Parts: sequence; structure tokens; C-alpha cells
Amino acid sequence: MCNKFGGKTAVDILKTIAIGIIIGVSNVIPGVSGGTMAVIFNIYDKLIGALRLDFKMIKKHFRFYVLLAAGIGIGIILFSKAINFLLQNFTFPTIYFFMGIVIGSIPMLWSRASAGGIALKNTATGFAMLALMAVMFFISPGESSAVVSQLTPSVFAYMVFAGAIASFTMIIPGISGSFILLAIGAYMSVITAVSEFNLAILLPVAIGAAIGLLGGAKLVKFLMERYTQATYMGILGLVIGSLFTLYPGFTADIWGIISILSFAAGAATAYFGGKSA
Repeated sequence: MCNKFGGKTAVDILKTIAIGIIIGVSNVIPGVSGGTMAVIFNIYDKLIGALRLDFKMIKKHFRFYVLLAAGIGIGIILFSKAINFLLQNFTFPTIYFFMGIVIGSIPMLWSRASAGGIALKNTATGFAMLALMAVMFFISPGESSAVVSQLTPSVFAYMVFAGAIASFTMIIPGISGSFILLAIGAYMSVITAVSEFNLAILLPVAIGAAIGLLGGAKLVKFLMERYTQATYMGILGLVIGSLFTLYPGFTADIWGIISILSFAAGAATAYFGGKSA
């Protein structure tokens, strides 16, 4: 096609928006990494450049960033509604699918964390994160997976934290930001807020996400280069600890059987997806 928009052909425009939609959708699905998608489509360096506030790169690729952001927004909004529908109408099978993703992702994370041998000092971050998740569960059992829709000072602080840590880890290829939200018990609240456009919840999440993205690019590079094993051990601790917060109980009926099958499907998806990655 010869149609132009800001020096880009219509095909280029649609391609960039499509890549953005794929990244947006991947950021909504726990266990699927938006960072990995950026690597696959060869735009990771451009994204990191923008997050580091490399104004020279931002100016050079400004139209690209606008189109990509539009695609990411479309992907997140549309798929959030689908996930919210599943959570509301098929709660147990959906949560069991997520639990399966957690279990299935452990071998991949362990292989990354243990690459080159394990230094005992690096396991401290893993145990610390696991202990943190256990404490969160025992302080408020059953509440971490509940949907929060009303804003209080404590909810505001928690959602800022959730947005920051999810966006921070999202930068790491292979790590899913929504998976981290799932691990810390904020995923269902955030997905519902996006689907229903609940600004009371979205605002603190957006503030946290901005902090995590803008401050995280250089920090992620530093941690992954200097403390790779300790970083992955910490993520592994969060992941294993998320099982405390996710488990919704079990019913010995047809929905229990469907939930078990859903769990197996989630575990297989994460395990074989991790091996192929």
C-alpha cells in the first residue's frame, strides 16, 4: 500500500498496532510475558529506551510509540472483559487454571534461578518472599483473592505497590506482570477494575505502574546483571507463596472435576510454554 501516515505505510501502522494488541493481551494473561513478546517482535530495546527516558530515541520513534501504546490499550481492555466474564461466571475453574499456571511455571523459574549452581545466600530472597506471602495470607485469610472495588487509604497504598511491582517485573523477559499481580492477590481486583473502568482502583495502580516502569528499567538491568540468581529466587518465592492466596477451596461435584481438568490444562500450558521459551 502507498497510503502514508507520518512517514509510515498503512501496513506498518496496522502491524505496529497488532503487535501492541498482542503485547496488551499477553500482559493480561497470567504466565504470559509482555517482555518476551517485545523480544520476539524485536522491539524490546525500543521499549527499554523509552522507559529509560531516552528522549533522543523517543523523538526518533515517537509515532511508533503512539501506535504501539494504542494497540496495547486495546488488547488490555478487550481481554480484561473476557477474563472478568470467566471469573464471574466460572470462578473455580478459572482460579484453578491460574493455580495450574503457577505450578507449571515453577520448573522454568527454578531452572533460571539455579543456573550455574545455587549459592545459599541467594536463597534468602526466595524464603523472604515466601514468608511474606504466608504472612499476608494468615493476616487476612480468604481476602487476598477477593475483588476490591472501594478505595481506602490501605487499598490505595496496596494498589500502588501492586502496580509498581507488576510493571517492574513485566520488564524482565519471561516474567509476567499479571502473574505477579496474581501472586500477590491483586489480579482479580485489577482485572475487574479495568473491565468496569473503576477509576478509584485504576488510578493508584496506574501511579504504581508509572513508578515501576520509569524507575524499573535501569534497576532491572542492574539486578539481572549483578544479582540474577537472588532476583529469580525472590520471584520463585512469590510464585510458590501465591498458592496460599489463590486456593479457593474445593467442591466434590461436577465443578470440582472441571476445576481439576482446568488445573491440569493450566499446568501443561505453563510447563510446555516455559520449555519452548
